[in-house]
Amino acid sequence: MDKEILYKFFDRQATASEKKEIEQWPEESQENREKLFAEREFFAAMILSGKLREKDLVVENGRKQRKITFQSRAVLRELCKIAAVIAITVSIGLFFLQQNGGDAMHTVTVPSGQRANLTLPDGTKVWMNARTEIQYPGVFSKSKREIKLNGEAYFEVSHNAKHPFIVHTNKCSIEVLGTKFNVEDYADSKDFSTALMEGSVKVSDNRQDKNTLILSPDQLVILKGGKLIAKDITDYDYYRWREGLVCFKDVGFEQLMHRFEKCYGVKIVIENDKWLEYGFTGKFRVSDGIDNALKILQKEAPYSFRKSADDSVIYIK
Repeated sequence: MDKEILYKFFDRQATASEKKEIEQWPEESQENREKLFAEREFFAAMILSGKLREKDLVVENGRKQRKITFQSRAVLRELCKIAAVIAITVSIGLFFLQQNGGDAMHTVTVPSGQRANLTLPDGTKVWMNARTEIQYPGVFSKSKREIKLNGEAYFEVSHNAKHPFIVHTNKCSIEVLGTKFNVEDYADSKDFSTALMEGSVKVSDNRQDKNTLILSPDQLVILKGGKLIAKDITDYDYYRWREGLVCFKDVGFEQLMHRFEKCYGVKIVIENDKWLEYGFTGKFRVSDGIDNALKILQKEAPYSFRKSADDSVIYIK
């Protein structure tokens, strides 16, 4: 495969015929899939390192050098959001999954207190919340687009009626054709929710095949007592985490501490039950840190708090 065409494809500059050629190429052999992934890694690494800019790129094809000129501004903008704005930890590694025949996968991980956004190979846009990990293939299969999620993410799925988009989480699977929705399912939490903003999604319980629900816009589903329960979305500010905000309205103290736990990756132990009677309305910027949030809340509830030696546990009294 001509590297010039590959780089145009990665930068979304390929023609319709070139896109079709590249989409068919990895289906022909495992060797082609590995080559495609290797070139994609190289392309991403050049952008992240700042070595690939809007100037000629020299590529060796074994016989001569050829200059390739294309605009990398779109890709650079997206990757810079990951690299510079949010201090994301990106792990793009080559490994193989037995259940999908050895397809190369990308893994993107967001640390505590941070967030990230990226674009998948099909054009789907993803916003990732703190402590979130996504695994996705370098090239989606011909029949469907599948990813794995541990944490919370907001999706704007590129419409493709012939290739459904499926998000696999620890507890459930969410299948869509083209839509906007939010999924929350941390492996270390019993909570699960999917909120639909546009389009339609089908949510299925991984443990019970018959336990499924189809959501309409402005609905969300939670998993409670082994059952999927749908209800209306009453507060869209909750999903402003994409802006780096923790927003809450008439939220109890225990529930708010639970959100802090998920956001910052700490355990919070409430040692005085009287604080459970308090409710709060407001918002915090995640980047300001949990210490700042707890100190502000002390104006309404005069508790004290201390941390363990390794900062992994916060005790509130």
